[in-house]
Amino acid sequence: MMFGGDFLNPHIDNSHDANREKCRRLNLLFYVSPDWKLENGGNFELWDNKVAFPKTIISKFNRLVVMETNKQSFHSVCPVLTSKPRCCISNYYFQKNSPYGKEYFHVTSFTGRPNEAVKRVFGKIDNLARNIISRNLKIGRGKNKMNK
Repeated sequence: MMFGGDFLNPHIDNSHDANREKCRRLNLLFYVSPDWKLENGGNFELWDNKVAFPKTIISKFNRLVVMETNKQSFHSVCPVLTSKPRCCISNYYFQKNSPYGKEYFHVTSFTGRPNEAVKRVFGKIDNLARNIISRNLKIGRGKNKMNK
């Protein structure tokens, strides 16, 4: 659920489940806010590989968005511009084997929008640091089973 002013910057989701046993493959987003319109904001954005051009998908009531989750599936949510809550049910689907034919791992990684150069630079540094820490120290984001 998101409220007025809430948003998510462009990002790729973390690659695995909490135990690092399965790779995240699909993200299903089911929108349940009645009478949602483009001008309400809070819409789903799917980005190209360079995070330069978004494709906006309205968070319309009863819409199901199925998105592949991979190393380049940058997506975001533009700011909610109304006082009505934006509601979405999100489900993730995992598979045992890596879709790339070799093992890999990455944390949820954020970047800025095209006009946010400082956020883009900071995002690269932050993502690199969190990936290194998570891989080497086997620690996560507060979940008991994370990275064990």
